Amino acid sequence: MFEPTDNSGGGGPPRGGDGNGAKPGQARPRPWSVVRGTPAPVPLAPEEPVYNEVAPGSSEQIPRELLHLWTVLTQKEKWSSLVVVPAQPGASGMDAARAIVAVGSQYREKPIRLIDAEGLPPGVASRLVRDMKAYVEQGGMVVVCIDSVLSNPVGVEVALSAERALLCVPLGSTQFSAARHTLELIGKARFLGSVTLQQRVGSKK
Repeated sequence: MFEPTDNSGGGGPPRGGDGNGAKPGQARPRPWSVVRGTPAPVPLAPEEPVYNEVAPGSSEQIPRELLHLWTVLTQKEKWSSLVVVPAQPGASGMDAARAIVAVGSQYREKPIRLIDAEGLPPGVASRLVRDMKAYVEQGGMVVVCIDSVLSNPVGVEVALSAERALLCVPLGSTQFSAARHTLELIGKARFLGSVTLQQRVGSKK
């Protein structure tokens, strides 16, 4: 609650002064910094991180299939931001995202930024979107891995802000209705294609 500091007009103190008023030459607090009972500004608590920047894996011994994937992703259309989307709940595209960044880092002078946005809570997608756009405006390239948009709709805003998307289909357990619904939510035209992944036993990522 802010205290008023403008005493002009009919509501001001009577002529002759007020024994409790500010003395001549004494600085008056600025309106934006005044909290009742607290003359100093109250600092805002720092924002806690809600997504993680992931260090890319080793670029040694990269399989030919991954080199082909990078070529397909970059030669078909130019992009600076890519979101990796699982085709269904319970699946993860992090392995694909790591592979893309590992290969792409060999072809770019500036490192590709990899962001793990799986489990993104509500209300923070806009902050991630701003972070992505700022990095791209500086000439960077960013790859973001999100949850299935069917299980965590927060990722839809992130996916729609990225220039392109890649669909990750788990090998051997594909739910075609879920994959189709994912394409419809994000927009088929936004996808560069799909990649099949062998899910690790006992681990989502």
